[in-house]
Amino acid sequence: MFKRILIILLLTGRMVIVWAQPGENPDRIQASPSVQKSGILPDELDARIKMITNRIAFGEDPKLTEDFIVACVTLDPKFDRRFTEFSGDQCGRYLSAFSSLQIPENPVDIREVARKIILTQKADGRFGNDHLNFDDPMKLEGNHMALLWGNGRLLTGLMDYYVASKDPAVLQSAIKLGNFLLKTARSCMQKSVVERFKTMGAMGYICFTQITDGMVKLYQQTSDKKYLQSASAIYPLLPPLGNQHSHGFLNTLLGVMHLYSATHDLQHLAYVEKIYAQVLEAPDFLISGGVPEFFNAEGTKPGSRDEGCSEADFIMVSLELWKATGNVKYLDRAEYCLYNELMYNQFESGDFGSHPIGKNFGFEVATSPGRCWWCCDYHGLQAMLEARKIIVTNHNGEKLVNLFAHTNYRDSDMAFTLSKISARSSSYTLRIDSCRNVAEPIAIRIPSWATEISLTLNGKKIDGKKENGYLLVERVWSKSDKLQIDLIYRLKLITSDKQIFSITNMPATLKKTSLQYGPYLLSADDGFNTSFLAEPAGRNVIYLSEKAIQPTASAFKMVPASNLLDGYLKMEYRHEGYYAPGTVILRPMSEVTYGHQANVQLYFNFEKK
Repeated sequence: MFKRILIILLLTGRMVIVWAQPGENPDRIQASPSVQKSGILPDELDARIKMITNRIAFGEDPKLTEDFIVACVTLDPKFDRRFTEFSGDQCGRYLSAFSSLQIPENPVDIREVARKIILTQKADGRFGNDHLNFDDPMKLEGNHMALLWGNGRLLTGLMDYYVASKDPAVLQSAIKLGNFLLKTARSCMQKSVVERFKTMGAMGYICFTQITDGMVKLYQQTSDKKYLQSASAIYPLLPPLGNQHSHGFLNTLLGVMHLYSATHDLQHLAYVEKIYAQVLEAPDFLISGGVPEFFNAEGTKPGSRDEGCSEADFIMVSLELWKATGNVKYLDRAEYCLYNELMYNQFESGDFGSHPIGKNFGFEVATSPGRCWWCCDYHGLQAMLEARKIIVTNHNGEKLVNLFAHTNYRDSDMAFTLSKISARSSSYTLRIDSCRNVAEPIAIRIPSWATEISLTLNGKKIDGKKENGYLLVERVWSKSDKLQIDLIYRLKLITSDKQIFSITNMPATLKKTSLQYGPYLLSADDGFNTSFLAEPAGRNVIYLSEKAIQPTASAFKMVPASNLLDGYLKMEYRHEGYYAPGTVILRPMSEVTYGHQANVQLYFNFEKK
């Protein structure tokens, strides 16, 4: 099942990635025997980041060369492809994703990408088609909005790159582009334009409102308040949930969160919290923790898909809300979307993209796989990098363990390594690598998906102090101290109409119901569970008991290198039309990535055993 990934790695010979914030020492993931054997790393988030960075830097079909990446602004006919009318989109995303990411032997030089982009800038500051006139609001069409989308993404990319590089030429280019976008705002903010484009999907009004993000970032580096004032005036024009591209809608909210960070004006935060709540309550919010490609008032329509960009935005907006409010419910949402919807969204090739949604079923196989190398690859990578940044954070001296994933944490006070004990375990080890001879506080998040969390220090059980959703341990640490974090996963049932049950309080039967186990949404797919989904299967019934049963090692022949064996459950079931009972292994939906795309069932019929 891993052969395709393994071949890519062997052909490229790339077994090391490096990512770092500007000014920080980068963490390195070195090749290990398990990596060489399976093609993945012994941590799921690290493995996913490696998959997408290898795809972008060294993948084929298409090969993402410097000239190909910047073709969205050069409009070079040699690189004819779809979506060139969204000029600046792909190269802006590349700048954002790779400004703080280093990949050894990357054939693309980001400095050359930035230089080539700037050389194509038009006299009025725009990039791309300079024949589109924005002066008359009544003459604005879809291609005008497409250009604004691409130029808005490019403004964000230029600013992200400037923060990392401090290249004055990049800042000057961004200022010219920002001034061009300010001029277009005179027409785009007219009420007639808002009404005409508010439900026009990917070429709708969200193409304009998403420039909020770039404007805020331009203000932060220039202190020119006209950009701040523009961002504050634009985002309230975002139409209510309707037939809109969810990526542009959520990306606008991300810009508003950055506006709040720049101003600390509570009305900006209140706006995002209000709209975010509406997204969660919308009938088309996905059980997998994300959103469909397009919002619609009726729920998920036939032909609906997910989209990697939208899922990435949802994660990043959730993380920004958590940072701003300290409310762990936003962190819970980000984590759930990351480990379920976004990781499922990633293809075996490493790409992110789209998958058809089967209402009250799950996801279905597409006739043409939606691997979106022009947009979702970069945005999906960004969201994963943002999640990786906050695995551990320092809050007024307290080291907060926010996500349960591998990291090597270091600050001026101490350093420690957090890692999962094994793929089949729901326990983690925090090993002290260096420390001072003073009391240091470490706080471990109490996740909503665990029924119990316990701590063991050097083999002895200890108690932590419950504080704001964390278990706080403050002591004088010693080098090589080992703090073990044991988590007992919660089983939770959620019906298609969003009723929530435990196995204890569930009725005798439930239909169209999903099963969450710890941080994972469990699934059955016809690549792994061939018998379970075999016809007829619509009235299959799974029997539930109070005790979760982990499969034996022999059940994992098809997943020899999974990092998520702790999320596999073995259950008895009755197959429609079959005379004998059987067993089925439900597993985290994200595991589908490591095989060919499959039909993925997320809603089941259950009976209490």
